[in-house]
Amino acid sequence: MHEFGIAEELAVLVDRTLSENHGSKVLKVVVETGAGAVEEVSLRAAFEEAARGTAMDGAELVIETSAREYHCFDCGVVFSADEGSNASCPVCGGFNTISAPNHDVVLKSVEIEG
Repeated sequence: MHEFGIAEELAVLVDRTLSENHGSKVLKVVVETGAGAVEEVSLRAAFEEAARGTAMDGAELVIETSAREYHCFDCGVVFSADEGSNASCPVCGGFNTISAPNHDVVLKSVEIEG
């Protein structure tokens, strides 16, 4: 389960942010993931485990999911669409599209207290 590796990397980044800003406790961590990049329940469990006994213990984890990107084979445009949409091209109206993978997980913000 790669969510545990992601949570461990987040813990390192959050700890660094906490140290650089002379904070004592992490209140909230906001990450953005590509659609389908992680299993949210697993990431939350892994984050909770990685946070246990650290300054992140009890911090809120906010997971924002970016829209899925598609490539249209008919006209070549790359566009975003919500999960579950019909993924028709907004430019040419074609359905000859494919989902472009986005496996990114980005640490967007960390809320800390002094």
